[in-house]
Amino acid sequence: MIGAAIVVDFALSNRLEVPIGFWPLVHELAMPAYLAILLPLLFGIVIGWVVAGFRSLKRRRAERKAAS
Repeated sequence: MIGAAIVVDFALSNRLEVPIGFWPLVHELAMPAYLAILLPLLFGIVIGWVVAGFRSLKRRRAERKAAS
């Protein structure tokens, strides 16, 4: 609950548009500053969950094989 309040406060405080450019491309994308920060953070969390899930699946499979 407190984390959600912090994220909402952060988003409301950082609504200015910032240009986001990707080096080999010439075009820029304009988005609010809070999205430019929170989207990569969210992407990293999701990737971490997926990697941790695969690792635990591999570990559980090895434990199940060792038990039988």
